Amino acid sequence: MPQIEYYKLEQRDMLEPGKTRSVYRLKQKHRVDAKQFIKEVAHRHGFKESTITGVLIDVADELAELLGSGYSVELPNIGVFSIGVRMKADGEEAEGDAQQAEDRTRNARSLELHHINYRKNSEFFNDVVSHFNSQDIQRIHGKEGVHIKKSQYPQVKNRMIVAREFLRDHPFMTVSDYARITGLSYTTAQRELKASWENPAYGIKATGHGTHRVYVLR
Repeated sequence: MPQIEYYKLEQRDMLEPGKTRSVYRLKQKHRVDAKQFIKEVAHRHGFKESTITGVLIDVADELAELLGSGYSVELPNIGVFSIGVRMKADGEEAEGDAQQAEDRTRNARSLELHHINYRKNSEFFNDVVSHFNSQDIQRIHGKEGVHIKKSQYPQVKNRMIVAREFLRDHPFMTVSDYARITGLSYTTAQRELKASWENPAYGIKATGHGTHRVYVLR
């Protein structure tokens, strides 16, 4: 039976100082690249690999065009995609009624694509759950899995691990994201992130300026 391995991180519970909480993470298997994915689909349904390749390229092209034109797009049995925008760092609104028209034009030019949203299809999610539940799930290295040992900065290091895990699934992380996944206050999260991205060992760096600053993998 296929096997999925997971490990455990011990984090300080920010809501109850002195206590810890367990966070579980899956050990990622090797990535299925496009060539292997197309081969698997062709084998399952009997289509030619070249046909599937062409269809996927066309789907990607059409999806990019529609999303870039401001539409949300539903892919059957997968989910709905849409885009989010933000103001560029130099696109702050100017003050004064006399400049409103100029500001509107300047602000329109200052918008940039920020992220692509994905809202999962419920049947697709349930199908993934069904496949997941059929796996043999085991802790890495036996019963106890991997326990993060204490060190000089155990809490910060553990939170940085969680932050990197978050960034492996998301293109960027905001201060609010970090505060939410770690349980820190916004002010503490902001201060800790600033200190952390200045330390290359944590594997996180900052990009952007001011209110537009976000954090990405180094």
